Amino acid sequence: MIVLRKIFMVNSVDIRESMGIRTLHFGSDWIQGAMRVARPYQLVLEYTKEMMLSLILSDNLNPQRILLVGLGSASIAKFLYRHAKTSCIQVVEIDERVIHCARQFFKCPENDDRFQVDCADAFDWLMHQHEQFDLILVDGFDANAQAGRLDSKAFYLLCQQHLHPHGLMSVNLFNYRLRFQRSLSYLTHVFNHQFCYLPSGDQGNTIAFAGEGMALSDINWQEIKNRAIHFHHETGLNFTKLITRWQKISQM
Repeated sequence: MIVLRKIFMVNSVDIRESMGIRTLHFGSDWIQGAMRVARPYQLVLEYTKEMMLSLILSDNLNPQRILLVGLGSASIAKFLYRHAKTSCIQVVEIDERVIHCARQFFKCPENDDRFQVDCADAFDWLMHQHEQFDLILVDGFDANAQAGRLDSKAFYLLCQQHLHPHGLMSVNLFNYRLRFQRSLSYLTHVFNHQFCYLPSGDQGNTIAFAGEGMALSDINWQEIKNRAIHFHHETGLNFTKLITRWQKISQM
């Protein structure tokens, strides 16, 4: 059932709801975001859960400043707002329609002293910023599932320059072969091989993590598993199977 269809220029925005799940679409069946209506702060899409692994991979377990590039249905933004209670969260979203829909239909928080949404091109926005972030999450795509300048060597360099020395960046990549390999080459160049990525699932997304100590060989698997137990208790997200699978693949 379509509960909203708003035409803007030549594009459309659809909000659909089925079996208790509300989804965001840009005029196609491609899901740009999802929310469980009865539990609006719970993550639904698998890749959004995987991006939250960044909260236990970094040695900084309490990031003070978080930058989220791309709002979508605000699922990641809401999760951080609820569970990263000591963090200031800055969101940059290029499409004002997305911000409007996130607030009207997906319970995105209003701006306050620790949560801010700016409508801007993240590339240009970062170029004019001077502060650093402990965690940068990149999940920005247009209606055609293209990241544009947000998947470029220049943008990743901007992110690296705005990362705290011990900060971490997590980016949602499409794992289509040529495009994925190009993205990995950018990360290799910018972060000097200090990055890793999760085993690919079947949803077309691969989550990469970049920053100091993020080479796969540097990961302390037992420490990450211990953190995951605490994280599961605090948030309900269980990473045990994912981490075990990741460790096995890394040792092949």
